[in-house]
Amino acid sequence: MFMKERILIVEDDFIVAGDLASMVENAGYHVCATTDTVRSAKEAIEKHRPTWVLLDIFLQDDSLGTDLAPYLQEKGIGFIYISANTNQSVLETAKATQPYGFLVKPFREKDLLLMLEIARGKHASILELSAQRESFLQQSLWSLADEYTPHINKLDRTPAAFQSVIPFDLMVYNFQPYGQDEASAEAFQRIGYSEYQALSGVRIQTSDNSAEFGSIENDGEVAASAKVIQGVSFTLTADVEFSKKKQLLNGGFRSTLQFECKNKDGALQLWFFSKNQDSYDRSHEKLLCRSEKVIYRLFKQLSHKPLDRSPDVPRRAVSVQPPRSNIKFEGIVGHSSPLLEVLDQVKLVATTNVTVLILGESGTGKEKIAYNVHLLSSRKSKPFITINCAAMPADLIESELFGHEKGAFTGANERRIGKLEAANGGTVFLDEIGELPLESQVKLLRFLQEKHFERIGSSKTISVDIRIIAATNRNLEKEVGEGRFRLDLFYRLNVYPVTLPPLRERGEDILILAKHFTEKTATALGRKIIPEFSARVLRQLSEYQWPGNIRELEHLMERTLIKTQGQIIDSVELPTATSGKFLPSFGADANKTLQQIEIEHILSVLKRCNGRVNGAGGAAEILGLPPSTLNSKMKKLGIRKTSNYGN
Repeated sequence: MFMKERILIVEDDFIVAGDLASMVENAGYHVCATTDTVRSAKEAIEKHRPTWVLLDIFLQDDSLGTDLAPYLQEKGIGFIYISANTNQSVLETAKATQPYGFLVKPFREKDLLLMLEIARGKHASILELSAQRESFLQQSLWSLADEYTPHINKLDRTPAAFQSVIPFDLMVYNFQPYGQDEASAEAFQRIGYSEYQALSGVRIQTSDNSAEFGSIENDGEVAASAKVIQGVSFTLTADVEFSKKKQLLNGGFRSTLQFECKNKDGALQLWFFSKNQDSYDRSHEKLLCRSEKVIYRLFKQLSHKPLDRSPDVPRRAVSVQPPRSNIKFEGIVGHSSPLLEVLDQVKLVATTNVTVLILGESGTGKEKIAYNVHLLSSRKSKPFITINCAAMPADLIESELFGHEKGAFTGANERRIGKLEAANGGTVFLDEIGELPLESQVKLLRFLQEKHFERIGSSKTISVDIRIIAATNRNLEKEVGEGRFRLDLFYRLNVYPVTLPPLRERGEDILILAKHFTEKTATALGRKIIPEFSARVLRQLSEYQWPGNIRELEHLMERTLIKTQGQIIDSVELPTATSGKFLPSFGADANKTLQQIEIEHILSVLKRCNGRVNGAGGAAEILGLPPSTLNSKMKKLGIRKTSNYGN
C-alpha cells in the first residue's frame, strides 16, 4: 500500500522542506529523512531505503539534484524534481535524467499529491514493461537453448531473440572455452526488421576484465557484468576496436552495450552496436545481467561446433522471426536503422496498456505508428478513434470528447455520444495534443486520473476502458516552460515516449518510399506501366532535405506521376522553399517579433499558392503542416482565408 511508502526530501530551503513533509505525512506517507546536499542524500538513502525522493535541483554547496539521479536509478528509487526554475534548459536537463515527475514552486498540496499519484502510475507501467521485456527475452532464449535443431539454424535465430528488447545494428559474440586456444565468434548486421547479414571473421579485442567478476567457484555459477559506452567514450573505443573492420561493417555506430559473463567452463563476450547514440541505458545492463544464465547456456552450446567459414566474408542474409511472432506493420515502408528501432519499440509496448506519447515532425507518420500499436495490441478488434486536437474548436472540445445530452446547450438537439465513450474497449489517438487549449487540458487530465466522466448536461458517471496514445510535433518541454502546456498532463502522457526520425535521417528509405508511392499512385490511376527514375531524379530525391517529411514525398510523387506520360521520370518539381524564396529575410527584419516573421512567412507561401491551403502543392504541404493545423494557426494569427494575399 502507498500509505507505507517512505519519502526522502532533498531540499535546501528549510521552510519548503517542512511544508513538503507536512503535506505528504497528512496524505499517509512516511517522511524518513530530510537532507540538503547530494552527499547527505546518499547517506540517508543507504540508511533508510526510501521508496520515493522529492528532489530540489539547486542544493547547498552548489550541488545539483540532477547529479543524484544516476545513483537513484541504480538503486531503483523513483524521484520527482521540485524547482522554482522552469526554463527550457532546466527542463531538458531534468528530462535527460528520466524523473517520474516535476513540481514547480510554489505548489499546492493537491498538486504534490497528484504528481505523486502520476509518478506511482508511471512507476507501475515501467515495472510492467521491464517484466515483460525480461520475460520475453528469457523465454525466447530458453526456447532456443532447449530446442533440438541444427546448430546453424539455432545460430541464425539468435539475433532475433535479442532484437525486440535490445535494439542493435550489429551484434558480435565471442566465446572462449577455458583451456582451448580457439574461440567461437560470429557477427550479425541488421539489414531489415527480421533480417540479418551474418559476418565471419569479426573479432573485437578487449582487455581481460576478469578482475571485475571476482573468483569463479567450481559450482558452475555464472558471474556477469555489463556497461554502456556512448558519445566520446564510444568514439575512442570504436577507433581502436574497428580499425580493421570499418569498411566491412559500414561504420556509423555511435553507442555500444557490452556484456561479459563466465564460469569455470569459459568466458562469453557479447556486444550490441547501434547507430543511435541513445539506444542503451542502465535498464539494458540490468536486463542482460538478470538473464546471464540462459545467455551463457545458449552461447556455450553455439561454441561447441565452430563454423568453417572464410574470414572477412559476408555470409547469406538470414530472415528469421522471434518465437511466437509474425510481425507485420501496416502502412510502414523502409528498413533504415532509425525506423527499425522505432518498430522494435512499437512491438514491445503494443502488448501493454501503457500510455504512449509519439513525438516527431509533421509528416513523419505518427498516426500510422499509433495505429500499428493498436493493431498489435489485444484491443485490435475494438475501435481505433482519432481525435485531432488542432481541428476542434475550443468551445466544442468537451462535447467532442465526452458527449452531451439533448438540450445541454443551444444547438444540442439530440443526445450525442462522445469519442471517448465510442472508443470503449479500444484505443484513442489524441493527435496534435500540443494544440489543446489549457482549459481543455484540465478536463482531459481529470479524465486520465479518474477514468470516468459525465456527458455535458448529465450527472450520470460513465466509465470507459480505453488506451491513450498521444502525438505532437511540438517540443512539449518548451511548451511547459512557456506556460502553454500543463506539466502534470505532460508527465501523465509521457509514460512511454517514441520519437519518430525525420525523413532526412532515413536516407536509405527515401528512394524506397518514392518507389512505393509511385507504384501506389500508378495502381490508383489504373496504369499498367510504372515509370522508372532517371539518375538525375534519384540524385535530387536523395539530396533534398524533405522539410515536409513522408507526406511531402508522397504528394510530390502523386503530382509527378500525373504529369509523367512516358516510362522514365526525368524531373521532379521540388518545392522552391529550399531555395530561400519562401524564407523571410532576417537581415533587414532583425527587430521583428517571431510572430510577425511567422505571419509574413505564411502569407508569402499563401500568395505563391494563390490562397490554397489543402491539396497537392497547397500551403500546408509546403509548410510541412497538416491542413487542420495550418487553419488553426492562421485563425490564431488573424490570417483570413482569401485568394488575394498581398496583391
